[in-house]
Amino acid sequence: MRQRKGFVRVALEFGADLVPVYAFGENDLFRQVILSEGSLGRRLQELFKKIMGFAPCLFVGEHMGILPYRNPITTVVGSPISVPKHIKVTEEEVDHFHKLYMEALSKLFHEHKVSCGLSESHELRII
Repeated sequence: MRQRKGFVRVALEFGADLVPVYAFGENDLFRQVILSEGSLGRRLQELFKKIMGFAPCLFVGEHMGILPYRNPITTVVGSPISVPKHIKVTEEEVDHFHKLYMEALSKLFHEHKVSCGLSESHELRII
């Protein structure tokens, strides 16, 4: 989890505010190719994963698959979270400001999801 919080560490080192930003519609720009179990493509993907440690994602869009689909993207920006400048940053400080950022991001998502085309019951899942 440390590397996922790197942006918080940098903000603390420079005293830069954290600004939650969410872009609705990015997931609709490309479609992921799901390779069927046992197919040559799936076997090659699994071999690649065994060698490299991760499986490559295959995706397609418009015009021979290289351009994104023409779907709107709506970007919403939340209020800045003031971050003090610290020369020596502790893990506790990183965790504290990361938690504040994630809470602000979740709040931003839930405030705008319906106006951006999602249902009221839609949940944000951060993995």
